[in-house]
Amino acid sequence: MTSRLLLVAFAAASLGASAPEHATAQAPKLDGSSLTWMAGARVHTTETGAKVYEAFLGPANGMVTGTATVAIGKERAYQEFHRIGPNASGVYGLAVASTRSGFTWNFTPLKAIEAGKVTFQSEDGALTISYFKEPQGGVGSRVDRVVDGKTITQEWHFKAAPAPN
Repeated sequence: MTSRLLLVAFAAASLGASAPEHATAQAPKLDGSSLTWMAGARVHTTETGAKVYEAFLGPANGMVTGTATVAIGKERAYQEFHRIGPNASGVYGLAVASTRSGFTWNFTPLKAIEAGKVTFQSEDGALTISYFKEPQGGVGSRVDRVVDGKTITQEWHFKAAPAPN
């Protein structure tokens, strides 16, 4: 029996008190506590029956990293690595790397954070990624891509994974 271990962690963030409209906008304050709902191992089943395994650990010291894996047939699998935290300039955002495409993406800064949801967006606004809390310990993920003026949306719904045998 093949066992899969996935480690994913996401940096936590929370907004400070909202400023009056006439005040200067401030960057979100990140305190490591508002994304604790993401912690845990989960699985998503695609329309074709493929399993996508993902796990979230942390947050720890304002930094979270992670891995997701999906099997393609019986011979191949690919992984995605996720990191939420500060870049070299100290700006919080999301970085993603994929073994399937060989690409890496950076979505900084953090676009929005609210209770049970965190959102990132590319600088040109063409790609938005959100993670959100779902019932019974689940975590959802939504990707909105703007292509030729039209928005294409993909969603994944990860449910708590059963403990390994």
